[in-house]
Amino acid sequence: MSPWLPSALRVVVSPDQVTLLRMRRTLGWRGLRHTLDEAHSMPCDSATGAQPWRAALLALETALPGFADGRAAATVILSNHFLRYALVPWHAELSDAEEELSFTRHCFARVYGKAAQQWEVRLSQEASESPRLASALDAELLDGLRGVFDGAGIPLRSIQPHLMATFNACRSGLRQTRAWFALLEPGNLCLGPLDHGPWLQVRSLRIGSAWHEELPLILEREAYLADQPAVPHEVYVWDAGGGEASLPEIGNWTFHALGHGLAPTAMAGAG
Repeated sequence: MSPWLPSALRVVVSPDQVTLLRMRRTLGWRGLRHTLDEAHSMPCDSATGAQPWRAALLALETALPGFADGRAAATVILSNHFLRYALVPWHAELSDAEEELSFTRHCFARVYGKAAQQWEVRLSQEASESPRLASALDAELLDGLRGVFDGAGIPLRSIQPHLMATFNACRSGLRQTRAWFALLEPGNLCLGPLDHGPWLQVRSLRIGSAWHEELPLILEREAYLADQPAVPHEVYVWDAGGGEASLPEIGNWTFHALGHGLAPTAMAGAG
């Protein structure tokens, strides 16, 4: 492989599994492409320890040295099980990034209480006057990830929430519509309506294996709670569990499959 096109490492961290993907970067006539070169998955027991991410971190620490080739930089995609999300309203009086971050922490603390004080908070970049999607995760998990990669000698390029990684990869096709975006992981559903790109709200919910039966009922409830003058009935679904279950056809909901398996940016992208 050319030294000018080093391999890249994608790491998907979930409560019950850690997946490492070595990506080959190739330069074609359409530009830089990532193709899967090697994949390795390790199961882990999320019931072990007080934190649900502890077992995944231990599994990653065991597997990661085998992927250290001196050239690959890593991108980590964290399961939504490890994250909290909030929609932060636009405030023109916030003058800089520090004030925006402080207000974002306040938004999380109002919902989650004192526990939010121990979380690392990130805020998405959106157009002015649009609500912004924020994510929060345990600061101890973030420190642990950095320590594991430092120990293995692998540069850590970025750590991305699963919802944001998948949505950013799909959003160009959703800018021209009002619709719901649904990201399904085993046991978890992230869901929210979009208004030609920006989020109107976002929810993270527990969901069972029969999600294709539960989803229409969840949407009916969320549409009722959304308090919007006209709730869209188009739903774009990404099934990260990799299942082939058919999308439901119930009532006036119209479902569209975006894809299945790992987040798109875990399999390809500029990263």
